[in-house]
Amino acid sequence: MTALQRLLDAARHDPVFAYSLLAAGLLALVSLGTGLVRRDALVLVRPRILLRVIGAVVVAFLIATLAGTLTQALGPSTWTRLAAGLERFPLALVTLAYGPGVGLVAAALVAGLQANGWLPGWQQAVFALELLVLGWLAIYPSPRSSRWAGPFDALLAYALAWGTGGLALLEAHTGTVTPAALWAQQRPALLGVGATALLLALVPPIAYRRAFPHSRIAPPPAPEGRASPEATEAQPARDPMKLTYPDLPRVLARGRRRARLTAPLEVVHRSPHGAGRSPQTRCRVHGTLKPKAFPEAARSSGAPRPIAT
Repeated sequence: MTALQRLLDAARHDPVFAYSLLAAGLLALVSLGTGLVRRDALVLVRPRILLRVIGAVVVAFLIATLAGTLTQALGPSTWTRLAAGLERFPLALVTLAYGPGVGLVAAALVAGLQANGWLPGWQQAVFALELLVLGWLAIYPSPRSSRWAGPFDALLAYALAWGTGGLALLEAHTGTVTPAALWAQQRPALLGVGATALLLALVPPIAYRRAFPHSRIAPPPAPEGRASPEATEAQPARDPMKLTYPDLPRVLARGRRRARLTAPLEVVHRSPHGAGRSPQTRCRVHGTLKPKAFPEAARSSGAPRPIAT
């Protein structure tokens, strides 16, 4: 009997296993489908982004190897469980930055480095589901917009993945789901999950934008008419217009630039019906220009001279 046949046989005879496995499959389908629609994994064709993902996988593998060495040397303890749980941090970081497709690729690479045979273990399969759900949740709320979105998404992805696939795994191994059995299953990983969420809270949104560019799940920029108050306050105040006298007619000839002129200016528009009439032509005054903005000849005269355009 193959593994698939054993799986189907267990699903037919155990409703808890069947429903948990169905929920995990539906969760994986929605997460992966969202990534495929956005084509989030296409960022891996960029060499620099691919190197970032491979670097995160290598760091996670080194942390897991170090934790295994410490466990063999010192025995199971709080510190060894904490070291083993920190494997999640670099993988969660690139998944939050680039989406579910990249998270699934990272989980597959880690599983390939840690697998003893051709197929990964069930623990690694549930962890891949966790990264897949984490990339889906990173669309909203996005850690590129809020500092607390990263740890919130990480904790929620852990609860969803291990509340569906983890329950199916527990049911397959023990034959029953009890609070004691569930606590025994989750207790070794809780410290690492909490430490990962704490480290993700230390990563500001600007770090995602600078260190992980070209993301296909990044939220769209705010429209110009609806800029946030923070962005409005961050914009520097407009300096007074610094133009010399010969430059004024050239700038004023551009109608789209007139609304941007902030210095006081006196502009005279001669009436189109004034051809052939006396010099006393009616004009429109938009402002006054300070005497110091004119050349020395105009400044010595004591009164600003109108500029006709």
